[in-house]
Amino acid sequence: MSRPTRVVHVITTLTTGGAERQLELLVERSGAQSRTLCLYEGGPVADAMRRRGHHVDVLGMAGWRKPLAIARLARELRRLRPDVVHVHLLAAQLWGIPAARLAGVPVVVSSEHSLMADSIEGRPLTAWLRRVYTGLEALTDHTVAVSATTADRLVAWGVARSRISVIDNGIDLDAVRPRAGDRERVRAELGVPEGSTAVVVVGRLDPVKRVDEVLRALAPRLLAGGHVLLVAGAGSLRPGLESLAGELGIAPAVRWLGARDDVPAVLAAADVLLSASRDETFGLAVLEAVAGGLPSVFVQCPALEELGTLPEGVARAGGGGPEALSAALDDLTARGLHRRPAPAAVVERYDARRTAAAVDALYADQLAHDRHSSRHAH
Repeated sequence: MSRPTRVVHVITTLTTGGAERQLELLVERSGAQSRTLCLYEGGPVADAMRRRGHHVDVLGMAGWRKPLAIARLARELRRLRPDVVHVHLLAAQLWGIPAARLAGVPVVVSSEHSLMADSIEGRPLTAWLRRVYTGLEALTDHTVAVSATTADRLVAWGVARSRISVIDNGIDLDAVRPRAGDRERVRAELGVPEGSTAVVVVGRLDPVKRVDEVLRALAPRLLAGGHVLLVAGAGSLRPGLESLAGELGIAPAVRWLGARDDVPAVLAAADVLLSASRDETFGLAVLEAVAGGLPSVFVQCPALEELGTLPEGVARAGGGGPEALSAALDDLTARGLHRRPAPAAVVERYDARRTAAAVDALYADQLAHDRHSSRHAH
C-alpha cells in the first residue's frame, strides 16, 4: 500500500476568516498527511485544529523577521520533505512559493481566496503587484480558484486558464444545521425581545463588508421597534460603526457580538441574514446561512450566483446600497421569514467532503505529472 501524500499548508495566520476556515475544513477531510505552517501567528482556528490532533506550527516571522522568512521556511520544508506545498493568501504566496522551490518540493499549489475586481486582500491591483503575483504564480505548478468568478479574475489579471482549476470552497453541512436549543439560548444571551425579528450580519468589520449600509437600511425598522440587529464580527471599523448607530438613533437595537466561534448558533438565533458586500470571491457567510435554512439577502455571492437559479428564501439586493437592501428585505419578508430545508443544489455542490476530494485529486494529478516529467528529463 502506498503511503499518504505528505502536504504542508502555508498560511499567514489561523485567526478567523474564510481562507483560514477553508484550510481547517480541508485538513480535516483530506486523505493527505497534512501539516500547517503559520508564518506570523496562530489563533482560534489553529487551536481548534490542534485539539483535533492536527499538526500546526507557528513560525513567528512577523516584523523584523520577515527578511529571513524565505530562508527559514526553506530549511523547515527541507526537514519536513513534503510531496506538496499548498500556499494560501498573499503573504504566504510571497514567502512560501520561493521557499518551496528552494527546498526542492516536487509540487507547489497556490489557492486564490481573495482576488477582487480591483483589489486583493484590501490592496489595490497595481501594475507592480500584478507583476509580482504573476511572477510567483509562474513558479507554482497549479493555482486553485475558489469559485468560477475568481478564475475569471485570475485570467483577466494574466494567469493562463490552463494553469487554473476551479475547486469551490466547501461548507460543513452538519455544523451549519441549527441545533435544538441554540435559538432560545443565544437570543436570551443577547437580550433579543420575544417576538422580535433578529437580523444578522456575519463578517469582519472593514470597508469591503459595508456594514454601514446595513445600519442605514435597517434604521427605520430598528427605530420602529420589533427588530434587532446582531453584528457577528470584529474589525477596525467597529468604533465608527458604533458611532453611526448612535447618530441614527438605533444603538439600543444593535448587538455588537465581536468575533464568535459559534457562528452557527448565532445564525440559529436569527430570522434573516443581510450581506451588503459588493466584493466577494465566494460568499461563504451567505452560503452557510442558506445551507442552514436561514432566509438571506445579499448583494454579491458568487457561490449562489453560479448555481444559476437562486434558492427559495434568498433575495439579491441589486447593486447594493441601503435602498436596495431594504427593498430586498421587504420582498423576502413578504415571502415569509421562515426556515427552509437546505437547498439540494447547495448540498450537492458545496459539501466540504467534495472540496477535499477534488483537492486530493489535484495533488495526485500534479504529482503524477511531476514523476512523468522527471522520467523524461532523464
